[in-house]
Amino acid sequence: MFSFKPRRVCSHPALDQLLVSPAMMVDPYPIYRQLRDEAPVFWSDQWKAWVVSRFDDVAVSLKDKENLSNENRQGLLFAGLTDDERQQLCPLRHYFAQKDVIGSDPPDHTRMRALVQKAFTPKTINALEPRIRELAESMIAPAVASGRFDFIHDVAHPLPVVLIAEMLGAPAADRHLFKKWSSDILGFQGTGRTTFGPAMISQTSLVAMFTYMNALIDARRAQPQDDLITALALAEEGGKGFSRDELLATCNTILTAGHETTTNLIGSLVHLLLTHPEQWAALKANPALIHPAIEEALRYEAPKQRNFRRVKKTHTFNGVEFAENEMVFQVIGAANRDPANVENPESFEIRRTKIDHLSFGYGMHFCVGAPLARMEARVVLETLIKHLPDARLVPGSMAWQERVQFRGPGRLVLERAG
Repeated sequence: MFSFKPRRVCSHPALDQLLVSPAMMVDPYPIYRQLRDEAPVFWSDQWKAWVVSRFDDVAVSLKDKENLSNENRQGLLFAGLTDDERQQLCPLRHYFAQKDVIGSDPPDHTRMRALVQKAFTPKTINALEPRIRELAESMIAPAVASGRFDFIHDVAHPLPVVLIAEMLGAPAADRHLFKKWSSDILGFQGTGRTTFGPAMISQTSLVAMFTYMNALIDARRAQPQDDLITALALAEEGGKGFSRDELLATCNTILTAGHETTTNLIGSLVHLLLTHPEQWAALKANPALIHPAIEEALRYEAPKQRNFRRVKKTHTFNGVEFAENEMVFQVIGAANRDPANVENPESFEIRRTKIDHLSFGYGMHFCVGAPLARMEARVVLETLIKHLPDARLVPGSMAWQERVQFRGPGRLVLERAG
């Protein structure tokens, strides 16, 4: 649908190279400082997109539904591939052309968000706390008893994916599939540099997941159960429910968004607290600090570092002309540490009186699952304190995920101190 015709000149080529450097995987924050200071809105040849990095600019662009669009934005990712590659990726391209609760604009977004919110009411979310606590106990207690353990592998990864799979209604024996599907589907996203190999891996898992979900949807429509698939399959808003393509796309969004960011939040939260022992001690002494600790972790290490929009119509943004069907990356990880918005932004401090961040989005696309993610993080932290109050991070054991769009520990080995 889209063809990219190079016409922009990158004004900061050295900075542009940093966007695709190994440093972005390990510690992107010095690069983010350069973005905010030297090029808060600039064209990246590497990402084939505009890059926006200051808090106020990112917030404004996230709310701009007149000039920026979530619809068909993924189509821009395939513009740099050959005709033959695009042809081979027809199923993936077809999926990303569909509308879902994230990849849509009003009025479709209004209708679909209302449908999804019926399944994510405060009452429904609150009712999940006993199950979240049960899962946390079943994972943390034996891990602690075993001695040294990888917190990401044993807790932060499995808990959110098991929960979202249970909510969707997947049989227990199939839940291991959901993590692989999610990782593969998201694997090629994050910058404008789509390559054929990762896209094919994404497509293979997407087709497998949709085959699975189609069968599950048919089963629930024939025999409804008390699960999320049934609720979505039978939901209507204004006399109109989901089409099958919309429902499949929305299920994928719930799966990927429902645990990827939560895994990263939980992992980063524990990592940050254990590398700031004075704050870990303060939190254990005063459980009221758990909520601000979660918010500060969301600010300090945004689980999803970047969002993106398609330019719906040519317009001027902060003195720069954005052209129709160009891509705009909103660098949430940079915005959250903007000194214009927060004092001492490079310091992790759970006692802040005001914690602003954009990690769950802003405006009409604010994450509908944010209360659930916060609850999962709180319950996991409470359970870890219960079983391992003297937790210690094994030196040299922490490794960041090698992901371009998401940020969080890929490995975090804990043991009892002393």
